[in-house]
Amino acid sequence: MKNKEIVLSGLFSSLIFITTAYLLHIPTGGSGYIHIGDTFIYLVSCILPKQYAIFSAIIGAGLSDLLTGAFIWIIPTIIIKSILVIFFDNKSDKIINFKNVIASIIAGIVGTFLYMVADFIIYGSFETAFLLSVITLIQPIGSFIAFLIIGTMLDKIDIKTRIKK
Repeated sequence: MKNKEIVLSGLFSSLIFITTAYLLHIPTGGSGYIHIGDTFIYLVSCILPKQYAIFSAIIGAGLSDLLTGAFIWIIPTIIIKSILVIFFDNKSDKIINFKNVIASIIAGIVGTFLYMVADFIIYGSFETAFLLSVITLIQPIGSFIAFLIIGTMLDKIDIKTRIKK
């Protein structure tokens, strides 16, 4: 099973990178941007064991900061995206279940708060940090909706059972 987990981790790293760096990539001011890459962090966290999900989140999101010129965000991103993974459960046969829906809401709130803290550290202004975090609330809402849609579709084709084979 380790080879399958490594391959899936690489696939999710790529999906996180593409959806963070290029698909629906909306700059917000400063060097931040809104994206739906967190959708795939949520999904990988529901499918793979934590260490593989964290690896995917770090590689995908970190590379997108690196390759889109948002260098200042690489370290906060690596820390924050790793934290988001811990809220999810990959033990269920379904991606969309009560625990993971609640986890995606909590991850959105925690991620927004932690990026606000990072904004404050980087910009040195609470007002700027707060304003940027309000603007970027679109991101966890969009990622939550996409997570529900894609997760439901993957559950309909019983993806977790297929992966275990």
